[in-house]
Amino acid sequence: MNGVRANVGCGPNAIKGWVNLDTSVHPGVMYWDCTRRLPFNDGTVEAIYSEHCFEHFDYDSEAKPFLKECLRCLKPQGTLRIVVPDAGAYLRLYAKGDWDEMAARRPLTRTGDNYRDYWLGSVYRTRMEFINAVFRQFGGHKYAYDAETLLLMLREAGFSSAFETSYNVSSDSNMALDTPQRKTESLYVEGVKSPSPASGELRLHDLNNRSNL
Repeated sequence: MNGVRANVGCGPNAIKGWVNLDTSVHPGVMYWDCTRRLPFNDGTVEAIYSEHCFEHFDYDSEAKPFLKECLRCLKPQGTLRIVVPDAGAYLRLYAKGDWDEMAARRPLTRTGDNYRDYWLGSVYRTRMEFINAVFRQFGGHKYAYDAETLLLMLREAGFSSAFETSYNVSSDSNMALDTPQRKTESLYVEGVKSPSPASGELRLHDLNNRSNL
């Protein structure tokens, strides 16, 4: 399959025209364990998208090898887009001691003196209960990321350009659209594979805002 686009860890959110991969069974989704090897030949994939999946990979044994696999599969100038919970933003809000800002970012719903989780349904009595739910999610989350850490991982994996972007802003004009409900709490980063150092780094004005597509 040459020139495909891959949606990794998509759950039920299959994208038409993409190869959708997950370890759960859903219509239009191919069952595949992406922590091992991706089902593509070298240099054949146009783009890889992964939204709120990467944090479920073990940092050393799964996340780092996965990035190298993505680099192997991508065509020259191909783009990897990773969306994860923004742990750095949550920690900054925790340090401020303001429940309201943390609640708005998730979002959480006020229930008396406590807050109910939009995503998990849990009710939090303290801010640390909430932080543990975001970072650990009943043991499902294996690592918490900020932009500095994730960009370092992309560079170490071999991506020539690695940069933080934002909701529905991508270096690839045909990149998958981000989930609107995840916008406030997500960190958006991209890595671009380059055929040679001479191709140069991607510049910010090369990014495409797809919010109105």
